[in-house]
Amino acid sequence: MGFTVPPMYENHGLGFALFVGFAICVVCLGLAFCLVFIDYYREKKNPNAEKAELGADEKFKWSDIKQFTLPFWLITCSCCVTYMSVFPYIQKCGYILENKYQFDEKTAGQLFGIPYFISAGRSPFLGLAIDKFGKRALVISLSSVILILAFFLSMFLPACDQCYSEVYVLVMVGISYSIYASAIWGSIPYVVNPSTIGTAFGLCMAVQNIGLSIAPSIVNYLQVQFVDSSWGIPAVLSFFIVINMIGLCCNVWLYIIDIKYYNGVLHRVDKGDTINELINTPEASRKDLLSGSMSKDPNRASLVAYQVDESNRKSLRQSLAEVSSRPT
Repeated sequence: MGFTVPPMYENHGLGFALFVGFAICVVCLGLAFCLVFIDYYREKKNPNAEKAELGADEKFKWSDIKQFTLPFWLITCSCCVTYMSVFPYIQKCGYILENKYQFDEKTAGQLFGIPYFISAGRSPFLGLAIDKFGKRALVISLSSVILILAFFLSMFLPACDQCYSEVYVLVMVGISYSIYASAIWGSIPYVVNPSTIGTAFGLCMAVQNIGLSIAPSIVNYLQVQFVDSSWGIPAVLSFFIVINMIGLCCNVWLYIIDIKYYNGVLHRVDKGDTINELINTPEASRKDLLSGSMSKDPNRASLVAYQVDESNRKSLRQSLAEVSSRPT
């Protein structure tokens, strides 16, 4: 919206810009109603289809939170502190462009939208790459390093009159944000039980929003404290660097325990438990096999039985041989 809202505000006033935002919200609401209608239509078209109902073990319980392991809490902490720097920086970038680089309000409003454009263009391809090559915790750590370098660069760039030095920082933030968002949200289902995925996403978003509600107050406090000196912007950028260092520590810790204790479930590409794996893999202990997933769900435990018990695997091979020998 950085390239559209400022011209609208300048040429047509605040009311018109707000009306455009309102129209976009109405379109989103209409799309939501379309999804409801499509779902209703599919149920009517297949009246004999079994309706999805939540089992007793799939409903939300406060006790589910106790099941979340350290990897989930590391992801949640990382998500909170990372978004506490990215969004407030983009919001304050207009102030930096106007006061440090002497851009007018319209130009500054257009430039601070660069990270969102980069994220919109790169995220789908990054998501495909992560699904193909894995290494989620490593990629998340890399994004934190890029953010720290970007804020350091912004802090030490010299002030000048309408030069585009800060654009380099905005590009780095956009690249890091797209990398982080592509990897972090897809990591949550790997570290929780399937029946608690919704709770995990909701809790992570809640913690993130708490951080986003606190960060602007801290940024404004630092800006006001140093308003009479040239340290206002560096103080804010220092805050962003510190919290991203906390995020980097969480990400590196997540990478280490994932490799050491959880068989690299975030690092490797998830291929699932295929028939061939169930038949041909060597015997192993139940404890070793279950440790291959951070989400110790009952379904996985039943699949592991084929790998633990040789008689089960022999029976499976015989059944497949009988099916393949039948005439078609």
